[in-house]
Amino acid sequence: MNLKHGSTPWVFIFLLQWLWAGCALAQLPDAVQRVKPSVVLVGTYKATDNPRFRFVGTGFVVGDGLRVVTNAHVTKAAGGQEADAPALVVQVRSGASAWTLRQARVLENNQEQDLALLQIDGPAVAALSIGASDQVREGEDFAFMGFPVGGLLGFSSVTHRAIVSSITTMALPSPTSQQLSERAIRSMRSGPQQVFQLDATAYPGNSGGPLFDPRSGAVFGVISMVLVKGTRESALSQPSGITYAIPSRYVSEMLARHP
Repeated sequence: MNLKHGSTPWVFIFLLQWLWAGCALAQLPDAVQRVKPSVVLVGTYKATDNPRFRFVGTGFVVGDGLRVVTNAHVTKAAGGQEADAPALVVQVRSGASAWTLRQARVLENNQEQDLALLQIDGPAVAALSIGASDQVREGEDFAFMGFPVGGLLGFSSVTHRAIVSSITTMALPSPTSQQLSERAIRSMRSGPQQVFQLDATAYPGNSGGPLFDPRSGAVFGVISMVLVKGTRESALSQPSGITYAIPSRYVSEMLARHP
């Protein structure tokens, strides 16, 4: 191969990219161990219910160790404000396979960005750092963690690998007004908001989980929604392999509103 002085051959660039990707994969097990203690179960609790704890989604601890980030649609699924309604709770790890129930309250429920911030009781939990999502590029490797399909698989966190296949907007155009969802209308009124499209399959229960760097464990997004083909039930039997995550810049903005 005839290489000119001062030029960088494309083969060399490809080799560097390959080595970088291999390094990320090698470091992923360490990142998983750092992230796992901070990923929590979000749900409701009522002593007279069976089961008493009802899982609704994933969350992760940030800030001072007493703040939890999840999706707005997760807290909405947790129920209303009636006097006899189940209490909103978070379960945090207290051992390899043990969980401790913590009461929680909503500090912010941002429907437009599908983000919610919770305050939990008790001692502080190990918190995750928030990365700068504005620096994320299409094609970068990430991982996400959560509790797919809820209690059907037991409350053991599951990690998936993913790449950012596209950086697009949350409110996608629809052919007719009948196909516009309430969330899409709110999103367009508040202006375009970025989302990361991932080439990975998330399932019910993954909502609210962190999208993190496989090297550092820093959070760069929040798993929000999955493209479903057909009915909602087909998300399990025929997953599309396309998942969307809310960039972490919106998490940082939310945290700044609650110092």
